[in-house]
Amino acid sequence: MKSKNNTVRLDAWDLRILSELQADGRISKSELAKRVHLSASACSERLRVLETAGIIEGYYARLSPSLTGGVMFVMVEVVLDRHRLEDQRHFETAVQSIPEILDCWAIGGRVDYLIRVAAPSMAAYQGFMEGLLQAGLGIDQYYSLIVTKSVKSNSPIPLSAPQER
Repeated sequence: MKSKNNTVRLDAWDLRILSELQADGRISKSELAKRVHLSASACSERLRVLETAGIIEGYYARLSPSLTGGVMFVMVEVVLDRHRLEDQRHFETAVQSIPEILDCWAIGGRVDYLIRVAAPSMAAYQGFMEGLLQAGLGIDQYYSLIVTKSVKSNSPIPLSAPQER
């Protein structure tokens, strides 16, 4: 599991554990051990290493948007007015504390960031964006893409071959 340079090398046992956890994050440690054919202590130790190494970032509940008050999602392409490192850091630090921004990715191409925003209505989204523009985050332009239907989301990461991390 550990390689010479102190990185974690995922083996077949780790991949089985990670696959099971992606399918059911609430599985008990004893049931997980049974499913991956390891002793409870060996499985617990592997879990500890995977968590400590940051491969497992956390355990979450996936909520149904339609059953949690009717939220809409908007994908927003963001272009910053300046592209200095401190401007990017300022933007990235600020979005960490904004609960309406569910995800934020720095991307290459014609835009700098892609963010996923949750809002209860179009009016609430527009108010949110106006506040974001006034917050001094260096946003030059933004483009809104309204999500009309979720076709596939929160899929497990495919795990096939051992990789070094």
